[in-house]
Amino acid sequence: MYVAHSASSSFTLGVNYPWLNYGEDFGSVDRAHRGCSLPSNREILLSEFARIRETGATVVRWFLFGDGRGGFVCENGIPRRTDQFLFKDVSAALEIARHTQLQICFSLVDYLWLQDHAGRRPTHPHEHILHFAAGREAFLEHILIALFREFRADPAIFAWEIANEPEWAIREFHPVAEAKLHIAEFRAYAAEVAQAIHEFADAPATIGSARLLWLKAWAELPLDFHNAHYYPSCEKETHQDLAKQLASLPPLDKPLCLGELPAQDPAAPEYSLANALTICRNSGLAGATVWRWTQPEGNGTDASIGCVDPDLLRAWTAPTLKPGLHA
Repeated sequence: MYVAHSASSSFTLGVNYPWLNYGEDFGSVDRAHRGCSLPSNREILLSEFARIRETGATVVRWFLFGDGRGGFVCENGIPRRTDQFLFKDVSAALEIARHTQLQICFSLVDYLWLQDHAGRRPTHPHEHILHFAAGREAFLEHILIALFREFRADPAIFAWEIANEPEWAIREFHPVAEAKLHIAEFRAYAAEVAQAIHEFADAPATIGSARLLWLKAWAELPLDFHNAHYYPSCEKETHQDLAKQLASLPPLDKPLCLGELPAQDPAAPEYSLANALTICRNSGLAGATVWRWTQPEGNGTDASIGCVDPDLLRAWTAPTLKPGLHA
């Protein structure tokens, strides 16, 4: 059973604000800039983050590079430097977070970038960079470490998440054509990124595992807290609901958060977000982050999940909110 964080400890509620525009919120793409430092985007984000804070949530999880389409410059297919807008956009996001009394968990890399789509998705110049060792090492050395140094110990950073659901790109977990990485090579790279976060960012490091069942794959990484996602419709073969899955976990040496907990799941009508949050808190988890705040795209894989009802979060947090948080 999970016992690393007592039920009486503070519970961090977060929401996923995954993107304004996928892969384009930080840095330029194809010489076009749509990042969050633009005045029009700043205005949207200030309003949205203020609304998030009013629900009682304190953390926002945000995809940074996404599928790697922007934010840095390559030479001969190798990352060499950050582009002119990356730091401006990250700085703007952190300023907005501080203004609204929120912190950001930046998810650095999405599994879509780790997968090899072999022309089955729209292409971009950087799509294969993480598919070979030299590309991964250059991305860490020239882009990630520069990013960590620039925003070292910023109080608005909750954590740096190495990757979102990397298992979907690893053949041992997901035996499909797109999943060509081996777990050993990705685990070694993730360990290097985690060490760089500690050395150059002075901030917590984590990884967003796609399932609670797969947490053990990352147990030996130098992470500061465990982080897994839970979607009831993806867990039907386990014949265990969230409470049973949490109770069956082996003892963990670090706090556990759920980085994605769906607002609803039409394929599992018995699921209730409010109940799931209560289970997480009562089971001793350090926190949970609801997927998602923004309305999903009509053609997105999460279109049926929709977005969270702010009133539900307000109702759930109301008994524990401190005076003045609604002001």
